[in-house]
Amino acid sequence: MAQLHDIEIPSASASAARANEPPHELVGGTLFKNRVLAVTVALTFLLMLASALLVFQISREAAAADAAIVHTLKVKQAASELLNMLSTAEAGQRGYLLTGDERLLEPYTLVRKEFDARLRSLQALVSDNPGQARRMEQLTPMIIDRLGAIQQTLSLSEAGRRSDAARIVVDRGAPLMAEVRRRFVEFDATENKLLLDRQEHAGQIREQFLGAVSGMLIASGILAVFALTSVRRYMHAIDASRKRLAAYNKELERRVRERTEELARTTDVAERERVRAETLLTDVNHRVGNNLALVSSFLTMQQRIVKNPEAARALGAARARVQAIASAHRKLRLGADFASVKANDVIGAVIEDISAGLLPDDLVRIAHRVEPLEIPARDAVTLGVLTSELVMNAVKHAFGRGDSGQIDVVLSSNSGGIPFLQISDNGVGWHEKDTNDTGGLGARVIEMVARQFGSTPERFPRDPGSERPGTCVRIQLEKLQVLH
Repeated sequence: MAQLHDIEIPSASASAARANEPPHELVGGTLFKNRVLAVTVALTFLLMLASALLVFQISREAAAADAAIVHTLKVKQAASELLNMLSTAEAGQRGYLLTGDERLLEPYTLVRKEFDARLRSLQALVSDNPGQARRMEQLTPMIIDRLGAIQQTLSLSEAGRRSDAARIVVDRGAPLMAEVRRRFVEFDATENKLLLDRQEHAGQIREQFLGAVSGMLIASGILAVFALTSVRRYMHAIDASRKRLAAYNKELERRVRERTEELARTTDVAERERVRAETLLTDVNHRVGNNLALVSSFLTMQQRIVKNPEAARALGAARARVQAIASAHRKLRLGADFASVKANDVIGAVIEDISAGLLPDDLVRIAHRVEPLEIPARDAVTLGVLTSELVMNAVKHAFGRGDSGQIDVVLSSNSGGIPFLQISDNGVGWHEKDTNDTGGLGARVIEMVARQFGSTPERFPRDPGSERPGTCVRIQLEKLQVLH
């Protein structure tokens, strides 16, 4: 018979892991093209970001330059309006002095109302230019003095002193107005030069903007062409990789199919060997049980022909023990691991044989409640012998001839998970002398087997205080391994 451990079953997971490894050239080429494309995309993104920042900065500078030009134009316009107002006031003064028509003084009256506001507005506009601000500081007293001279001539004219008023116009007003105009011309010339400089700066910014946009467009075009080329190469590489991968997958499927068929054949062989081994082991156990049953029959025959009562009892006890072992072997159904059995099968077979061996006039009934604990096969027969000894002791000593009663067999586990065997009856009860009497072979067998399981028998009345207190024997099976 072939041994199961000689059949080597390959690891499917290891084979699949090796088979799933893609070719190195496929991985390396694809990764390289991926890196090239990623670098191209990154450079394009950085270029677009830098271009956006540059355009934003140039746009801000252009906006500032335009604002400066507008500011210069506002200064020129405010200065021109102020000079025009002063000229209008002077023209109205001259017309009034020549004609005496008061309607000609209306422009002067309007100028006097708005002049202070216009002067403060111009001063505020040139406050950011130190040179122009100093000119306005020098020009403001002249303007105020000129308006004062006009007001003085008007007052003299109203008093009838026209000649004095004319003399003030010639000697004071005309030179002062000429100086004011000269100062305004210088002021305007400075603003014109500033305007030209700012317009030139704005033009330079626009040229920079056009240059930046052109450079960005050229660089974007170059990167776009490079990106398209990279994408085409990448798509070509992807297509080639897909074709190689398809061929590789086809080869992989073929290998997996062959490997699966090989594994199926190996599994078939292993299953057949397992079934064969199980059949042989079952047959061996059954043959051992039959042989032991045959020995039990020989002992029974020998018991019947022996005349010595003591020898007959010894042969009967030996026959019972052999029969218990035979019953356990015949019902020994090994699990899938060939090393474990169900405890309820073994103990059930022992109890069935004991019940079948009772005399027809015996009124004793044996009940059992055995959990289907999975235990090692090496302990199953020993547990069967222990159960047989305890049950047979109860049958012999708990009841008198013709008495009825019940023996209960329990195999279970306590709250701590430790299995225990308990045999109880409702017979006449137990005595200390029975406990201390260990001279019998059965008592020695029970003590020996109990120690083998790591415990000693505990005996106590089943129903203390009643007419038939009965006996309960409990053995903790601490060393009995329960398999899961």
